[in-house]
Amino acid sequence: MKTKKLFSSLILLLMIATATNAQVRFGLRGEVGLNKPSFTKDIVEVENLTGFKLGPTAEFQLPLINLGIEGSLLYSNDKMNVKDVSEGGVQSTVQKVSNHYLEIPVNLKYRFGSILPVKVFVAGGPYARFLLSGDDVKISDATENIKAKNFEAGINLGAGVEIFSRLAVGVQYGFILTDNYGTDKPEWKDALNGKDGTWALTATVYF
Repeated sequence: MKTKKLFSSLILLLMIATATNAQVRFGLRGEVGLNKPSFTKDIVEVENLTGFKLGPTAEFQLPLINLGIEGSLLYSNDKMNVKDVSEGGVQSTVQKVSNHYLEIPVNLKYRFGSILPVKVFVAGGPYARFLLSGDDVKISDATENIKAKNFEAGINLGAGVEIFSRLAVGVQYGFILTDNYGTDKPEWKDALNGKDGTWALTATVYF
């Protein structure tokens, strides 16, 4: 509930920025995951998590203070391999899992060096993800599949450089605030819902 309230507050700030004649610019944002996780718990092992995100973005720059509010609408695709671990420790690949999301991040963004062609920026804010479609994780000795939840949320923190106000590249860390997978088996939940967060390389081209 607190995450949803924080997300709503930043959306309100985005609307206020528009109403105060803030400068607006649009662009295309992409992200590539930099994660090499290996989650293991009892009979399930998850590894080789990869992902990418792509979609339009809009930034409202407040005058004179180098502060902006950026919101994006991203298509997100996550892929991972899931292995079934037997009692004897023998592993076999169960399946390749791919989940598709609509992700909405909203970040406050501050730049250092307003008159320089290359500016350093820091950014942070909440994100929400809505499941579009995905694969269930089927475990051979189980009666119930592990399913991705329809809603996820978290907090992004990032930093990077912006060149000539046209290209911004950086690194971002996402704190996961929700359980992204659900099942009645707690040992499965722990394996798939690692709370270590995720790293991503980000790039935005502004028009």
